Amino acid sequence: MEKTKKLKEYTYHFIGGGWNTEWSYTKAQAKKQAISKGYNSEIDLDSFHISSEAETKSLLSLFY
Repeated sequence: MEKTKKLKEYTYHFIGGGWNTEWSYTKAQAKKQAISKGYNSEIDLDSFHISSEAETKSLLSLFY
């Protein structure tokens, strides 16, 4: 991996509800990491996107 690349936080959603994040260099890598955790049949693969600070705050507020 090039040292100039930075990790990004990718948010994704599950079919039927819920969400999670993965830290990776690319969207493809984030998908691979999520699938490797055994979520593959439940993940909406089209929902992966780079997380914004506002979105992360909003999603985390669901836990408070």
